[in-house]
Amino acid sequence: MTTIQSQPRVPYPLAIPSRDIRAGCRATQPESAPLRGAAPNSRPQTAKAGPDAAVLTPLSVPVSAGPEPKKPGVVRRLTSSGHPARRQMSHDSVNSSGSEASSTGPLHTPPVSATPSVDEKKGASFMDRFSMAKLTRRPSNTSSTNRSCNDTASLQQKYGVCAKGCIGKGATAVVRLVHHLDRTTRNEKLYAVKEFRKRRKDESEREYVKKLTSEFCISSSLRHPNIVETVDLVQDQQQRWCQVMEYCPGGDLYTVIREGTMAAPEVHCCFKQLIHGVAHMHSMGVAHRDIKPENLLLDAYGHVKVTDFGVADVFRVCWEKTTHLSRGFCGSEPYIAPEQFANKPYDARKVDIWSCAVVLYAMYCKGVPFRTATKHDPNYVRYLDARSQNKPYPPFRKLPPPVASLLYRMLEPDPEKRISVQDIVKTPWFESIEVCTNGRTETQQEHHHYTEEYVLNLLKHSRR
Repeated sequence: MTTIQSQPRVPYPLAIPSRDIRAGCRATQPESAPLRGAAPNSRPQTAKAGPDAAVLTPLSVPVSAGPEPKKPGVVRRLTSSGHPARRQMSHDSVNSSGSEASSTGPLHTPPVSATPSVDEKKGASFMDRFSMAKLTRRPSNTSSTNRSCNDTASLQQKYGVCAKGCIGKGATAVVRLVHHLDRTTRNEKLYAVKEFRKRRKDESEREYVKKLTSEFCISSSLRHPNIVETVDLVQDQQQRWCQVMEYCPGGDLYTVIREGTMAAPEVHCCFKQLIHGVAHMHSMGVAHRDIKPENLLLDAYGHVKVTDFGVADVFRVCWEKTTHLSRGFCGSEPYIAPEQFANKPYDARKVDIWSCAVVLYAMYCKGVPFRTATKHDPNYVRYLDARSQNKPYPPFRKLPPPVASLLYRMLEPDPEKRISVQDIVKTPWFESIEVCTNGRTETQQEHHHYTEEYVLNLLKHSRR
């Protein structure tokens, strides 16, 4: 399968600021960190080349009052030969140079890992050179003598002890791994545990618990192959609230895009899975409002799964027929729809469609079409001018015609005219997309939309 070589000129590389804006949202859910791909908090660097120069800063720098919190991520790289890591798993296959380039120049500095990076572990064995904290088997202790009859089971009593190293970190939570051992069947399962921060002094216990339970109620009600399963909400022995979720060892889509190993059929496969997950959410009356590559994870079978419902909103409950408009400016630039900047109520479903379009473009071009969907961005102004004159937007010219056509409909500035998820799935191009299972389609095409981390994790856990 041939990787995409001829790429359209990208006004902004993928490494532009992805401002995670959550303050002021109507939804009561807390900020929650993506499981993977959180970029470091670094100083912006201004690109000097050309009129479309962009600010080359990490994709996931949150914006909030006060200093920006650091969001270390996981260092993951291609093999030294540039081929998908699944095909090369020799001791010398890891490329420690970290150099990457897009069509507009190098991407940002690789994220700072929460654990020692590959470079820092050159002397370690191959099985120890992976970008995740070491885990030890710590079976859960379910003995009734360890808790009183009046207390509910804690995280440790139900699932076991979390690993010390975190696999994801954000402003309000860290994500760790836990080995859960069923003492009856002796089967072991990995879970991802989002450990929320403790309550602020200016925050009441009622408000704090309401935020946590709102996110849990939304995410746990969504059961779909393309949505991360939320299992439980419990407290640990330090009285910290923890959300237990399905563990996705394949990393996040942002890292796959950055590594640049996806061919066109693989891009289409990931996009179709994303739309299927969004379609299920919308059918359940839920809008995500923060769709971006960092919030799209990959499981062991190559399935794309949506995660992080921290700013999700319920626009319709099951007994209602009418749709409620959402309020609040939230999400992550450059994936925010233009109507969110108007400070007016909006249809959150159409916001998700806009974000999905930017993700599709990013998978093709390793960049984004514009920095912000406002008239302060010259590239967005050029996009509006091209639409008004019925001319093609230059970055879309080298895209396949069916992809460009759908992007124009998804990136419709008027949300009333923007295509819905129900109409997307009915387009002939979308229906023709093959979705793989475990990296292989029905016509025996191989897909490689996973990261080196997936292979290393798979090897490590298979030898336990």
